[in-house]
Amino acid sequence: MRLVLLDMDGTVLMGRSLRALAGAFDLEEALAALDREKLERGLSEREVAHRIAELFAGRGLRELYRVFDLIPLTPGACQWIRDQQRRGAVVALVSDSWRPLVERLAGRLGVDEVWANGLAVEGGRLTGKLLPPPGVADPPPDCRRHAVCKLQALRSLGEKYGVERERILAVGDGPVDVCMLREAGLGVALNPKAKEVARAADIVVYGDFYDLGRAVDAEEARDVQGSGSRIVS
Repeated sequence: MRLVLLDMDGTVLMGRSLRALAGAFDLEEALAALDREKLERGLSEREVAHRIAELFAGRGLRELYRVFDLIPLTPGACQWIRDQQRRGAVVALVSDSWRPLVERLAGRLGVDEVWANGLAVEGGRLTGKLLPPPGVADPPPDCRRHAVCKLQALRSLGEKYGVERERILAVGDGPVDVCMLREAGLGVALNPKAKEVARAADIVVYGDFYDLGRAVDAEEARDVQGSGSRIVS
């Protein structure tokens, strides 16, 4: 594979960044109330993302980094990323989290590209305004209008690096990753959080990046595509 797209929360990281921040800043009840409102009023994923950003208005980036840096990496992630780069692949973190956090992790891991929600920051503090990247012009019928369109990330980065879809590897765990997993030449659901995520992938892996590496190597050696999801535990 020449282009690797990795989800961050729950995939490269063993936790979820915004949940960790909410816990640290006593915003868990506010998030829970927003979740209830989402169900009761049918709020879109994009609206929820904007409302979450508003909860953190006034917080400093340094405060966020102190919490974010404590979230552990999934075992084997760093080594696996380096292995992909040594093989000549471009590696991107594609996340619906916030760009300053994703860029910070990308710097630690030496990742080549970042695609994530931007944040308005003034004087080192969040204004509460979210700046989503562009979405696709022709969304699929089941599009949930996430603030970050990972399908657009795949297409844009593929075009930037001249990589055809068949040579793109995508790894994710949540509903926001579904379109990316479907579109990639090889989609891997790592510890998927919903059945729809597993169904969207070519391979389903339960474990860590050591397990994922073995599964991907075996799949590439077989050069099998389109034969349905396989489960590796």
